[in-house]
Amino acid sequence: MKILTYLLPIFFIGALASCSNNNENHNHEAAEETSDAHNHDNNGKEAHQSDEIVFHPEKAERFGIKTTTLQLTDFNEIIKVSGQIEPAKGDDYIISATKPGIIRLKNGLNEGYTVAKGETIGTISANELGGDETERAKIAFETAKREYERLLPLYKEKIVSERDFNIAKENYEQAKNAFNPTNVTPSSSIHGVVTKLYVKDGEYVETGMPIAYISQNANLVLRADMPQKYANALPFIHSANFKPSYSDSTVTLSSVNGKLISSNVPSATPVPGYIPVYFQFRNSGNFIANSYAEVYLIGSTKHNVLTVPLEALTEEQGEYFVYEKVDAECYKKHLVAAGFNDGKNVEILSGLKPGMEIVTQGAVIIKMAANTGAVPGHTHQH
Repeated sequence: MKILTYLLPIFFIGALASCSNNNENHNHEAAEETSDAHNHDNNGKEAHQSDEIVFHPEKAERFGIKTTTLQLTDFNEIIKVSGQIEPAKGDDYIISATKPGIIRLKNGLNEGYTVAKGETIGTISANELGGDETERAKIAFETAKREYERLLPLYKEKIVSERDFNIAKENYEQAKNAFNPTNVTPSSSIHGVVTKLYVKDGEYVETGMPIAYISQNANLVLRADMPQKYANALPFIHSANFKPSYSDSTVTLSSVNGKLISSNVPSATPVPGYIPVYFQFRNSGNFIANSYAEVYLIGSTKHNVLTVPLEALTEEQGEYFVYEKVDAECYKKHLVAAGFNDGKNVEILSGLKPGMEIVTQGAVIIKMAANTGAVPGHTHQH
């Protein structure tokens, strides 16, 4: 018994100090199910440094770990700004009242309603107007009619100008429409979506008053508000990436047939202190007009730059790290200095070099394996 008493601590210490070919035992079930084994011996077999993270290939495949080999490439200077997605001119239409009266909107018509070309959106009725309104419309019609009939022969004899005659004629037509007790049915001249209603059902409308805003949204405009301090970079800006406020995905302008259409001088901007830069792109159906966006303006090209996808970066207390795959089952953590990013890739100023195989997808999984052991993988200490 005394011999066993002395030998048991020795066996226990030996077990802690060695790595066998079997999976290591962990104190919680998640780590136990996914723990990695690593082969070590003193006869030249594989051995790893203490800062390496073991993550077996079959586990990497299961968790979607992807890597790529770093190469020097071209990268554009980026200016990150705020912006807005706007309807393109020519892709919208405003339905207006053609006579005064009470508007009765079509049943179910609201913002977001899709209207077909030629579809009516309601009825304007003069019959619902009070007696005073009808009397005023009648007086205006008779007055405009007399003026039109007075100028007509004078115009034919070229005694009055064409301009004066046309004004009288237009006043007469408008007054006639306003006095006509027949109901009118305003309609849309384009197929699109009602993005704004200017009136409510049962309201009184005047001639020319807007009723509804219809947008086709076939094309959209991205307006980027660039601070004036970057004015010197304006001639070099040729494209952009953007992330709509309602999405986590960054869109490249080239993927939606986008192009730069104009950039204005600072005095032309609706936002003081900023220069608007405009891009037009095709709406794939996934964009919402009048929504806000983060915009990455793309400027001059820099050559021989190291870049990694944004997903490759992990952050700890304000510092950024990238994981390198050093062999089939081991990874190493590198502190890096990050530069500009274009919403998809980020410039690496220091910490990496060409030829390294770095993790581009699943970096967070490797980080968890190194820090907590709660997912497959663990750091070996020697």
